[in-house]
Amino acid sequence: MVSDDLMQENKNTTIVDASNGSIEDTIKIALQTHGGLKRFISEGDQVLLKPNFNTGDPFPASTDPDFLHTIAKMVLELTTNVSIIESSMLRLKTEEVINTIMGDRLKKLKIPLITELDFKYIEIDLKSLGAQHLRKVKLPDQILNPETKIILLPCLKTHFVAHYTGALKLAVGFMGKKQRIRLHMSRRVPEKVAELNLGYKPNLIIMDARKIFVTKGPMNGQIEFPQKILVGTNRTSIDIEGVKIIQSYGADNKLQDMKPKEVRTVKHALELEIE
Repeated sequence: MVSDDLMQENKNTTIVDASNGSIEDTIKIALQTHGGLKRFISEGDQVLLKPNFNTGDPFPASTDPDFLHTIAKMVLELTTNVSIIESSMLRLKTEEVINTIMGDRLKKLKIPLITELDFKYIEIDLKSLGAQHLRKVKLPDQILNPETKIILLPCLKTHFVAHYTGALKLAVGFMGKKQRIRLHMSRRVPEKVAELNLGYKPNLIIMDARKIFVTKGPMNGQIEFPQKILVGTNRTSIDIEGVKIIQSYGADNKLQDMKPKEVRTVKHALELEIE
């Protein structure tokens, strides 16, 4: 049994204290209430792990290498068909960014990288799915295969344009780089981030909120240490809990003095019934 002091369950999201014990043990504890990793992955499944390597800046700007390495090993125990899928910001080469942060860890695990150079884009009519601001988007066909299992591995941090980064914002890394630039120049970035998520559905989210930004972001900001791991299957629910964590520090950001469900990305995701 896990102590209530170590774990909270909020609807679809489990929040676990990561201040003691290994990363692997903490993640396993969080997964327990969801039936364990075996509930989501079977032998032979194709699994895509989506971290946050938009820039080469250190955690929490980018995914913690120990966090990704640990989850990759856990998934490999269930299936050998595992890849990392990611696309860094316009000026950067994704493979170089990942290899700089991860070293040779992924190569030792023989996990291939799927980057924008490998993406085969398919245009999705988001308007027909309920979008009002982001009418169309091109997404890689690798994430549109219903047989593929997608595990999102978001960091948690404030964002000077989108207000915060969590599970919903992670999907921006699937967009073509030019469309991403146009997205960030829009006055409707938070709403468009929500609408983007109409285009695909992940199977599992494991959010690393052990260390976060509570100001500025996404590359730097005031650092705090909530020491939490969040696990769930609902992107909107997990982001609501992430917003609460950021707000708990009372820092100078665009989330303060708002109800979590009124934060623009979250509010629109709830309206669109995005899980």
